[in-house]
Amino acid sequence: MDKKAVCLGELLIDFVSTVSGVTLKDAPGFEKAPGGAPANVAVGLAKLGIDTHFIGKVGRDAFGEFLREVLEKNGVNTRFLFSTEKAKTTLAFVSLTQEGERDFVFYRDPGADMLLDQREIGEECFQGKGVFHFGSITMTHEPAYSATMRAISLAKKYGYLLSFDPNLRPALWRDLEEARFRMRQALKSVDILKVNEEEARFLAGTSDLEQALKFLSQNFSLALIALTLGKRGCLIVHGDNRLEMEGFSVATVDTTGAGDGFVAGLLSSLYMFWEDLRERKEIPESAIAHAARRANAVGALTTTKKGAIPALPTSEEVEIFLKEHPL
Repeated sequence: MDKKAVCLGELLIDFVSTVSGVTLKDAPGFEKAPGGAPANVAVGLAKLGIDTHFIGKVGRDAFGEFLREVLEKNGVNTRFLFSTEKAKTTLAFVSLTQEGERDFVFYRDPGADMLLDQREIGEECFQGKGVFHFGSITMTHEPAYSATMRAISLAKKYGYLLSFDPNLRPALWRDLEEARFRMRQALKSVDILKVNEEEARFLAGTSDLEQALKFLSQNFSLALIALTLGKRGCLIVHGDNRLEMEGFSVATVDTTGAGDGFVAGLLSSLYMFWEDLRERKEIPESAIAHAARRANAVGALTTTKKGAIPALPTSEEVEIFLKEHPL
C-alpha cells in the first residue's frame, strides 16, 4: 500500500488586503483566499504528488462549502472534513507590509475549527502508513485540543511519522504558559519539528536561540528539527549533525503560507525515508540536503503570489525553479 499524508487542523478564510503596506484599519478592500496552516500543508503535499487526507471542521455555510471545494479541486481527500451548524467557518483578516509580512485579526469566538471532537477521530483516519502533520491552533480550546491529542495517539499507534509545526499565534491563546505546556505535551510524540526562531525560543522558554535548539534536542526524542530562517534559508538538526541551507532570492509578494510550503517540500522530499526517520535510523546527509533545498524552493515560490493555497507550487514548477537556480 502506498504511503499517505494526513493533516489535521484549521481550515479558514483569509481576507487579504488588496493593497500592501497599509494597516488593517486603512485597507481599502480585501480579497478572499483559502487558508489555515495544516490545510496549506495538505494542499502543498497533494500538489507535490502525495496522497493527502485532511481532518478538520468548517461551518455549514458558504465559506465552508467553498473551502471543501478548494481542497478537493487541489487533490486533497476530504472524507474527514466535518461540518457544523454550531459555529461559522473561521475568518482571518490579513494586511501585508511592503516587505510582504503579515498583520492579522481572527474572527473565531468560536470558529468551527475549534469544535472538532475526539469522537470524530476514528481509527479509520489512520489506515495504512504514512506521515501525520498537525499544528497548535486546534490546541487552543476544547474540544479540538482533545481531538488533536487523540489523533496524535492514533497516528503513533498505527506507525505514522509525526510532523509538528507549532505555528504560534499568541493572540489565539488565553494563556501562553498553557500554550507552551500543551505544545510540549504534543512534542513528546513528535518525530519532525518545524519551527521559526520565535517558536524555538518560545518552546524552550529562553531568548537564546542556540540554547533553545539544545533544549529541544535534549528534552524530546526528535528525529529532525527544521528551523526556518526566512530569506536566509533553514537549519536542519538531525541527531548530532547540522546542515545550513541558503535560501532563494525571489520577488516576494506575500509571505502567507511560506512556512507551510516549506513543510510540504520537506516532507515530500523525505518520502522514501519516512519509516527510517520514525525508527531513528541514519539518513544520508545528501538526502537531508536535497530535502532542505527543495523545501526552501517550495517556500520561496509560495511567496511569489498572493494567498497561500493558490500560490503553492506543483512538482513540475519546483523542478523548473531548481534547474533555474543551480547550486
